[in-house]
Order: sequence, then C-alpha cells, then structure tokens
Amino acid sequence: MASRRPPFLASCCAAICALLAATAARADLTPAAAPGDTLDRATVSAAIAGIAAELREGYVFPEKGAQAATALEAALADDVFAGMADPASFAAGLTARLQDITQDSHLRVIFGSPFGPRPASPGPDEAGFEVKRLDGNIGYLHLARFVPPGIFNPAADAAMRSLSDTAALLIDMRENGGGHPASVAYLVSFFLEAGEPVHINDLIWRNRGTLTFRTESFFSSPTPVHYLGKPVYVLVGPKTYSAGEEFAYDLQALRRAVVVGTATRGGANPGGLTELGSDLFVVVPTGRAENPVTGSNWEGDGVRPDVEATLEETYETAVTLAMSGPGAAQTRQP
Repeated sequence: MASRRPPFLASCCAAICALLAATAARADLTPAAAPGDTLDRATVSAAIAGIAAELREGYVFPEKGAQAATALEAALADDVFAGMADPASFAAGLTARLQDITQDSHLRVIFGSPFGPRPASPGPDEAGFEVKRLDGNIGYLHLARFVPPGIFNPAADAAMRSLSDTAALLIDMRENGGGHPASVAYLVSFFLEAGEPVHINDLIWRNRGTLTFRTESFFSSPTPVHYLGKPVYVLVGPKTYSAGEEFAYDLQALRRAVVVGTATRGGANPGGLTELGSDLFVVVPTGRAENPVTGSNWEGDGVRPDVEATLEETYETAVTLAMSGPGAAQTRQP
C-alpha cells in the first residue's frame, strides 16, 4: 500500500514545485537507478494505485483526475508497463503519459527523493538575489527563486533599497523556477502604492476527497521603499516557471511592468509531494492560480511578453527600452 505524507501548506507545495521545475530543467540531476533497482509487478501495481488515488482524491480538476486515473489503470491491465523494470524510465514514462492526458506540467512522477541535503539554518544568501547598476542609472535585479518569506523579505528589502533611486529597473526572471506565493506577493508590493492592500493573486485549492474548493488570497503588504512612477521591465523566457511566471503575470495584469522576452513554460497549478514507495514519488496539483484582474492564469500558454525577443536578445532589448525612457513600451491590456 502506498504511504502518503501529511498535506502540505501552500508554501510547501510551491517550494516542491520550484524544486521539481529546477530538476526537470537539468537532465543531469535525474538519479540513475542502482544495479539492484528494478521494479516488479507488485511494485508497479502499488505505484499506479497510489497515483490513481491521489488523482481521484486531490487533483484540482476532478474530472481530468478521474480520467487520468482510469487511463493508468487500463494501461496497467494491458501490461503497458511490463517492460519498464528501470524505475527512472518508469517514472519518466508515467510523467509523459500523465502530462499528455492532463496537459499539466506540474503533474509528474519522480524516482529518487528530490530533496538533497539542506542546511540546518538557511541564511540570507539563499534568497538568490543578484543586484547591480547598469549604465544610464538602470537597476538590474536577477532572482532565481522565491524562497520562504522569512528569508526572502529581508533580502528583498535590501535589494530594493539599493535600487530605489534608479531611473528604470530590469527584473530578470529568465531562470526563476518558482517558489512561495507569499514571497511573490511581497516583491509585487514594492511596485504598488502604499495604503489599502491590493489583491494580487488567489490560489483555489480542492478540498481533498470532495468536489468543493477553498480560496487562499494574497494581498500587498507594507514595504520599506516603493518603486513608483518609473519604468519596470520583467525579463522572461522558457525556463521561467510557476511562481516566477506569477510575478511577471501579476505585474503585467496590474499594468505596472513591461514583460520582455519569450513565452514562459506555463505552470500555474501548485501541488504536494506524495511518496509511493520504492523511492517513487508523485506530484499532483491540488490548487490553481486565479488572478483577480484577469480571472484566469498562465497555465499551458505561459505569460505572453509585451515585447517579444529571442532568449539571446532579451537582455539587450530590455536595456534598450530602459534607455529609451518611460514611453518606449506600453503594458499589455489583460
């Protein structure tokens, strides 16, 4: 029988998806099976049963979840997985099959725990901020991930203080694989007027084992400085994923930034990690994002840039726009 971990909070779900996005982007991180790691029929059957249960009980789109679960069970009955003794190949094959059915890039099966050794006391360097000034008094902020607010917020304060007097700001999300939605909301807050909280994003979560849902809302919060009345350009690309996409999407919807680059990956459905046994794990999205301005999200399509540029030309394009002044580009109407 597959063992299931306790439910994760939204922040944990987002952290898992960020880690998996980074792992998926680097094939060299996929663990190789040891010589003795082979799957027998009982193990395969237990894994399929565990995945099917998670799809039926927790997947944020119940109808699709039931469809995918039935398809996996039918494939098992037809001995489709009989030749997949290698656990890494089995996980990759299941991931491809599930994503083909659901068109959901967050839904995946993993062989080997995605969690490596973590430092006992994470420090501010883990926030992943890189800050510098470019010619023309243009600020540049590169952010690889959205770590938990306890680490993220002080680092964001320091980064934005150092750039608050620049004439324009480039925020590079091209390698951002995701993270915590509360940290996204905090960074967005720097670009909004102080005063009444602004509704930034919602996560719609399925109540496990039911057809009912609950809403978790994210609002702006007070920040030590604000970046207002000056151009902001968010750089995106095919590696921009999940919470990284949300940041670009939120600012675009609020008409507070120009998004530059190529379409992002298109993952808006956070989920939790479930252990299946035999070092196999499945991530089943139990929530979906819903922007209060657009009433939608970036799932599948990704964030569409206001100014399109190839991956190689995105940085130079954004710098040129920033050098040209505030009237160089207009934000896309949601």
